[in-house]
Amino acid sequence: MRKLSAPGAPFQYAWHVPDLEKAADYWANTLGIGPFFLNEVDTSGYEGFTYRGGEGNLTMRLAWAQSKEGQIELIQVTSSEPNVYHDLISPDKTAFHHVGVWSDDYEADKALLAETYEIAMDMGTNTNICYFDTSADSGNMVELIERNDGILGLFALITKAAEEWDGARPLRTMAELMGG
Repeated sequence: MRKLSAPGAPFQYAWHVPDLEKAADYWANTLGIGPFFLNEVDTSGYEGFTYRGGEGNLTMRLAWAQSKEGQIELIQVTSSEPNVYHDLISPDKTAFHHVGVWSDDYEADKALLAETYEIAMDMGTNTNICYFDTSADSGNMVELIERNDGILGLFALITKAAEEWDGARPLRTMAELMGG
């Protein structure tokens, strides 16, 4: 049986949220996880972006924080077009959406998963990130993410910020993370 190039526990756990600030406040002040770093995404500039095999567009706000056990991602969709998040979760609800898994051989892993699951969203040719609709088997989706120096460096900064976090300012900008 063929397996993914980086089998094992997922590293990222993602929730769809209707109010990102409220969600970040909950995670930080109730569970002690933070700080979260906000990123605004507009896929209209992504070459090769697809939704369920066709054209699509998605705008969203997302925020990442590291907990000891894994990365927490909060996603607030700001566009009205059909999208992978609202395929599973009503726009006004907070709910678990996907697990993120690493890939050390992105094209092979993508092809392997595509044998069984629909590619629900492909972030495009320059990102090497795609979502598989595994909801019939798991109740959620799987996000396949190429493990490369760029993303590892970004997530290392988020981990360092979590280790040094004093509980203040649970939601911050990506510019703050990058030292700007």
